[in-house]
Amino acid sequence: MRTALLAFAVAIASQAAHAATAYEALRVLGEKKGEAFIDNTTEVRGEKGAPEPKSWKITVKSAAGSVNGKTFTVQGKQLSADRAARTEGASLNMSQLSLDSDGAHTVAEREAKKTAFAYDHASYWLHSGSKSGAPVWEVRLIDEQSSNVATVNISATTGKVLSSDGLTARRKPVAAAPVEEAVPVPAPAPEPRYQPAPEERPVKGRGATPGVRQASDDANDFLDRAGQRVSNHLERRGRQIGDFFHNLFTGDHRNTAGPHGSRPAPEPQRGADEDYVKPSRVRD
Repeated sequence: MRTALLAFAVAIASQAAHAATAYEALRVLGEKKGEAFIDNTTEVRGEKGAPEPKSWKITVKSAAGSVNGKTFTVQGKQLSADRAARTEGASLNMSQLSLDSDGAHTVAEREAKKTAFAYDHASYWLHSGSKSGAPVWEVRLIDEQSSNVATVNISATTGKVLSSDGLTARRKPVAAAPVEEAVPVPAPAPEPRYQPAPEERPVKGRGATPGVRQASDDANDFLDRAGQRVSNHLERRGRQIGDFFHNLFTGDHRNTAGPHGSRPAPEPQRGADEDYVKPSRVRD
């Protein structure tokens, strides 16, 4: 028995540092209490392993055939606590123990993959499966999300799966969040066309009244007459100036402009047979 346990200790010593396995916890207990002490071990438990648990609880009988015993807690390589416990079942046959907790997890994980069973952590229970003390691993795979639990019983001597339960259950898929329908975005309103201010808008009248039309006509007539008088006055002044220079050079007494306010007299036509009298030079 001691030879087998020492062989297990040598095998695990070559592994990289990690959380203690069940064998390592048994070795720590044997170092503290003596190799013969662990011969009365009835069970080894580990909870929430990922895959190895943080601590192991080892229950040992006080003596062969006794139901009284103690449970020791081993964390890493430290023996942290012990308490009185009632023991049940036969002591483990350590000479038949050939599968450590990491090996048991490998077997259980392989079975879970066959049915796509998802889990978050594993719990271990190493106990005597018969009166002969043949050790058996019970590995419980726990899915915290769906509360599903699968149990795989494995022989700690041969590594063979003895039974399994709950591996058909699968993690329920998380319902996808409903896709919100896109809210149509209204097209932008066209910019308003320029509208003239009220004072800029042309006022549509109904047409001038007769009185307004008459006043407009009278005003137009007055302007026409005034313009005509101005035109006549300028024409008369022009004729007066012309008569002045004509009389100055010819000695005539022509008056084509006429009296003020009269129409200008027509300029006399010179006959073809009339002699042309050259105007005399005006002496200074």
